[in-house]
Amino acid sequence: MSEHEVHEHIEHAHHQGEKGIGLTMAVVAVLLAIATLLSHRAHTEEVVLKGDANDQWAYYQAKNIRVHMYTADSKLAALMPNGKELAADFAERAKIEREGAPATVDTGAKEGADKIQERARERDQETILTGRKAGYFDSAELFLEISIVLCSISLLSASKLYWRLSFISTAIGLAVVAWGFLIH
Repeated sequence: MSEHEVHEHIEHAHHQGEKGIGLTMAVVAVLLAIATLLSHRAHTEEVVLKGDANDQWAYYQAKNIRVHMYTADSKLAALMPNGKELAADFAERAKIEREGAPATVDTGAKEGADKIQERARERDQETILTGRKAGYFDSAELFLEISIVLCSISLLSASKLYWRLSFISTAIGLAVVAWGFLIH
């Protein structure tokens, strides 16, 4: 084999390696886009859940204030002459505000403050979980971005070592995304 043919084979092999690195960069870029989308959606869901939790807490506070108001009115009515019936009515209203009331022919069901508080706590827990998921997706973005940088360094330095290291970073990024899906 002549010296010219050897140089052609070396150049062909070099270009083949660059194509593999370029393909790796393209695949990792798609994975990065997916991780970014998951991250953004998780953060949006976190904000929506937090807003809903805040609404539930505000509704609970309003109900709880009414419970205390009706309880105080009941105590005041009991002090009045002939106020026992009014006191009992206020006490019943306080109980309905706290515990809720089933639907009747004339009225719909009323949720009580206790049920609303429980739902607000559930929303708070969902918000925390969604925030944790978003954090994992954000971390995955970092590892996938590092992979792209390592591939770029490999192209610039003509060293396959950085390209091989990019596979490790990509695997870590994919594992972190998977972990984000698996947490409960």
